[in-house]
Amino acid sequence: MFWESLLNARAHRLQPSGIQEMMVYASRPGAISFAAGQPSEDLYPIEEITHGFEEAMKDTSVLAYPYTEGDSMLRQWISNWMVEEGLASSVPGSERILLTTGSQEGLNIISQLFLKDGDVVVVENPSYPEAMLTFGKEGVRFVTVSMDEEGPVVSELEAALAKEKVAFFYTIPTFQNPSGHSTSLARKKEILSLLKKYNVVLVEDEPYRQLWFDEKPAKTYFSLAKEEPVLYLGSFSKIIAPGLRCGWMVLPPIIMEKAVQLRLTFELGVSALLQRMIFYVVSRRNFEAHLSHLRHEYRERRDAMAEAISKHLAPLGFSFPTPKGGFFFWGSRDGLNGTDFARFAAKNFGVALIPGEIFFALPQKGQNFVRFSFAKVDREETNKGMERLAKAFREFC
Repeated sequence: MFWESLLNARAHRLQPSGIQEMMVYASRPGAISFAAGQPSEDLYPIEEITHGFEEAMKDTSVLAYPYTEGDSMLRQWISNWMVEEGLASSVPGSERILLTTGSQEGLNIISQLFLKDGDVVVVENPSYPEAMLTFGKEGVRFVTVSMDEEGPVVSELEAALAKEKVAFFYTIPTFQNPSGHSTSLARKKEILSLLKKYNVVLVEDEPYRQLWFDEKPAKTYFSLAKEEPVLYLGSFSKIIAPGLRCGWMVLPPIIMEKAVQLRLTFELGVSALLQRMIFYVVSRRNFEAHLSHLRHEYRERRDAMAEAISKHLAPLGFSFPTPKGGFFFWGSRDGLNGTDFARFAAKNFGVALIPGEIFFALPQKGQNFVRFSFAKVDREETNKGMERLAKAFREFC
């Protein structure tokens, strides 16, 4: 009680991660994990990473303290690549790009720059739980907007903006975690118009954008925005390796200045060695071939999971739309208690999944939902895991 009495209000608002609880089950011997929202180790570009380190070490300055803004070569590459990939309509300029310790640090920077106790943040329903934990520690209140096949429901968003003074709208518009949905071009234009009307910032989080299977996603909000304020977050975690902990933000000049000043209060920056290594990985001619390989492999795993769900879970009343990219199947069953079922399946049948409740600001709204990740499992494991889940469900009921 002594130490607890010394904690400040922010510390008391910190909450455990529901995903981390399930990852404990996933790490048990013999377990099959559909829980991990991370890339597969066998798809890391090991040869390119090794080459990148060798090239980076030719300049020993990478062993010194890093520039707080990030490696200038990598920031310039990102600036140019965003235009080539259609992420930006014009070169944003490296001076607007801040390299981060993954996009999670970007969310933390945004929360500390923009939020105060009692503020309102609009999020999709469902949304990324670690983002809500990050914003929630600042004492905010969440207002949620439902999703349909085109993206966030505009009428609900307008109702929220008209009623509340909103700090920002946080969205994952491409292969969203957890739903796998992508926001259409038409819907993005509607939402930008609405945000301009109410003068509200949009935070665009795009960690899955490059993992499309059928066709390229719609243009980013950032590329469509003219006068509308959009903060863009990207990441190398899903397309190179998550342990490198490197992402980026594109910020307007005054916010960039404040973000750098804030960062100096808790870290000097991302490892200069890792940043330079990543530059050599992404600037090689075969980087696009690597991305194509990822899309092919993850498409195969997506297809394998779709077949296994159809065979084992659909006859039991589960409904899972097939995603067009990303890592996740998001599904439901009437009457299901997803949290109880996930724990039961993990403890008794050795298969881990993520219950839907943790993706909702109001957890009871997600009771019937579960999320499966196909990224780290091959066809045989997927079929075996779904067979286990079907047996678990029959016994659970």
